[in-house]
Amino acid sequence: MIREDWRHFKAQLAERFFKYELDEVFREGTDHGVTFATRKMSFAVRNMDTSELTKTQKIGYQRSIETIEQAKKMIEIEAGVI
Repeated sequence: MIREDWRHFKAQLAERFFKYELDEVFREGTDHGVTFATRKMSFAVRNMDTSELTKTQKIGYQRSIETIEQAKKMIEIEAGVI
C-alpha cells in the first residue's frame, strides 16, 4: 500500500513540475506513432506483387492505394501531425 501511495505521489510531482514537457513528449509520441503506422501500411500495400493479379484484382488494388492515401491524410490531420 505504501509503495502505491509513493508511486502516485511521484506521478503527481512529475505532473506538477513537468506538465508542459510531458504533454509535448506525449504529442510527439502520438505523431510518431501515426506517421509510423501510415507509412508501414502504405509501404506494405505498394510493395505487393501485382504481376499475377487479374484485371478486377488490379482495379481493387489501385482503389486500395487511393483509399490508403485519403485515409492517411485524414488521420494525420485528425492526429495533428500536419
